[in-house]
Amino acid sequence: MRVADGMVFDILLRYDRLRSEQLKRSTEELSSGKSILKPSDNPVNFARSLRFQRFIEKIERFSRNIDLTDNTLKMAETSMTSAINLLQEARVRIIQVLNTGTLNGEDAKVLADYFRNVASYIVNMGNTKVGDSYIFGGVKTQSAPFDSDGTYNGETVETSVPVADGVSVNTNFNGADYFGVNRVSNRITVVEILNRIADIIEAGDLERLHTETVSVDLGDGVEDLKLLDAFDKGLSHIEAYRSILGTQQRVVEDIKTQNDAVAVHFKELKSKIEDADYTEAIAEYEKAKTAYQALLAAITQTQNLSLLNYFK
Repeated sequence: MRVADGMVFDILLRYDRLRSEQLKRSTEELSSGKSILKPSDNPVNFARSLRFQRFIEKIERFSRNIDLTDNTLKMAETSMTSAINLLQEARVRIIQVLNTGTLNGEDAKVLADYFRNVASYIVNMGNTKVGDSYIFGGVKTQSAPFDSDGTYNGETVETSVPVADGVSVNTNFNGADYFGVNRVSNRITVVEILNRIADIIEAGDLERLHTETVSVDLGDGVEDLKLLDAFDKGLSHIEAYRSILGTQQRVVEDIKTQNDAVAVHFKELKSKIEDADYTEAIAEYEKAKTAYQALLAAITQTQNLSLLNYFK
């Protein structure tokens, strides 16, 4: 029985589409480097790869948030450390003044200026900015949180961003807490005491340094404290919150290290699932190309077939 020319061409055309698809597939694998090009290639592995990708994107969002907060945390910690270092030096001078019976006019002026300058420096540290934003005003970031006398004008509400599941880090800070604002006067406690000491020195009544009291409330109730005790309480409060910042910084650094390691791990797992084996892909490409070329040759030969060829 003779096979009709039409049937032969139909068969060849079907094989042509098949070989063409195989060649196209191999080419796409080589160009993309992926063995899974669409869900139907391997539904199970495609779903696993998709889950891994979503997890990687989540980790990368956490890492971006860490980068966003890193500079803010460092600036906040640096500002508070600078303030604490100067306040500790000022404390030594306060004790010296308390042990001094009298001061001449020039010495009194120098000491008073010193304490006012320290107070001004603490206010400046409280008004630290990162870029165009004040970081110690809570969510109120576009205006200075502290007046020149240490009065707090910021907000108590803070904002934070997630850096890991269940872990968030501040992007701004409630300066009333971090700088020890006295709830009675709404001024930074140490600034209030330093300015009070300067006033007393300028007035020339050094005995008041021993007897003067200040009502202080740092969130644990009102206490009437002598000047040095009030200063120490304000300083200890700032030191405690500086420690909180330092802990946050270490936690964030550890989380970033962990996030980076986890992201690399899941990228490797995703790669194993979906990346093409180049050696195998090249071999498949060569096989597909050879088969397709053979098919084209067969089609060319078939086009010349005729029953008359057998009667020559």
